[in-house]
Amino acid sequence: MTEQSWTAVLRPARDMRRGRVVAMAHSGSGPNTLLPLLRRLPAGLEVAGVTLPGRERRFGEDLEVLDNPDHAVSVVLEELRAAPPLPTVLFGHSMGAVFAAALTLAAPELCQGLVLSAHPAPESRARQAREWTEADLLGILKLGGGTPAEFLNDPLLREHVLGVLRCDLTLGHHLTVSIAGRELPVAPTVLGGADDELVPPADLGQWSTRAVLRPRLFPGGHFYLLDKANQDAVAAEIAAAFPLPVGGAL
Repeated sequence: MTEQSWTAVLRPARDMRRGRVVAMAHSGSGPNTLLPLLRRLPAGLEVAGVTLPGRERRFGEDLEVLDNPDHAVSVVLEELRAAPPLPTVLFGHSMGAVFAAALTLAAPELCQGLVLSAHPAPESRARQAREWTEADLLGILKLGGGTPAEFLNDPLLREHVLGVLRCDLTLGHHLTVSIAGRELPVAPTVLGGADDELVPPADLGQWSTRAVLRPRLFPGGHFYLLDKANQDAVAAEIAAAFPLPVGGAL
């Protein structure tokens, strides 16, 4: 099967285009999962998403391409360079956060702002095990929450979900190792859930940067950003990461 594009516009700007948010989702998922939040961004922002193979519009594609993290980063950067130039904020949640950080380190000129959600500093996870048993993966899904029971009760869906999750965790590990100890060229906005059992809040603020990081915590667990009560405030944090106000109504 021919490889599809990795990036795509999820929501065009509804006003004069003032900037672009590029969203990267958590392990095992695609950017459409984040749409309830992303729709809350100001009207002047174009919202794009990074879709990895094996999910959403790329469901039938081979996951093996993700065995090469350098390729994954380079092809996304190639597509971002080809897009019409706009002030850009990279936003990543969980595994998507380390992907966003890797993109920023590889091409700082393409990133004017960086928002890292629910991912610990790379140094604290650089030696994380690279092999996950089925029990490990199910435990991660349980702690994170948000996976419908029907996905795990159906044998075929369960096999696919766990396969994508294992692949993404491995990709995240490789990216984490590759950026550990490297200073981010953009001071990130760091967000997290106060009751996140996967990523303790104490691990959020240790990214390597010259800025003093003060993570903002929201009520909720690993998927705090999808809680309706938090969506407007999280969207405001993403919009505020642009160097100049982008304006426009939510």
